[in-house]
Amino acid sequence: MRPSNFELCLDKLLLSDEELATAIDVDGDQEEFSGGQIREIFDRLRCSPHQESIHPFSVTQADSPIGFFVLREAPALPDWAFPGVMTLHNFRISRQFQRQGLGAATIRKMAQWVADNRPAVSLLMLSVNTGNEHALAFYRSCSFRATGVTLDGRIGYEMIMASEIATLLVDS
Repeated sequence: MRPSNFELCLDKLLLSDEELATAIDVDGDQEEFSGGQIREIFDRLRCSPHQESIHPFSVTQADSPIGFFVLREAPALPDWAFPGVMTLHNFRISRQFQRQGLGAATIRKMAQWVADNRPAVSLLMLSVNTGNEHALAFYRSCSFRATGVTLDGRIGYEMIMASEIATLLVDS
């Protein structure tokens, strides 16, 4: 059975709330692909000169944390992002909740948050390591498409992908 959006809750975190995301348990290679350890991610976020444009979220189901991600908007957008978009970073779902449709349900909830809170934003972008075949397949299944840009990223080559918010609300 495919989970509904209503079973998941997105909780916006403060940059001091890293302990709320430490329960997310992923394999070592997934952790590296999704930005490293939570403590490292929060340390980088706290060092940003544009903290007001960085939005970390905890994903919960029945009050239990199951996932984590960060959305960024201008002026905190990476160099590869198109103007006027939001970008997705550090997305992870705990290993015991993977392959149950919760990642796709989270993408829908994320797109709904953008639609509700940033109605002028119509595109969500991300970068994914080209060696992370599972993530590439997942993002493609959620309607993300390659932009044609590949760059040398933190731990290897990364493909830049994008999807319309309206498409994510329907297709993910």
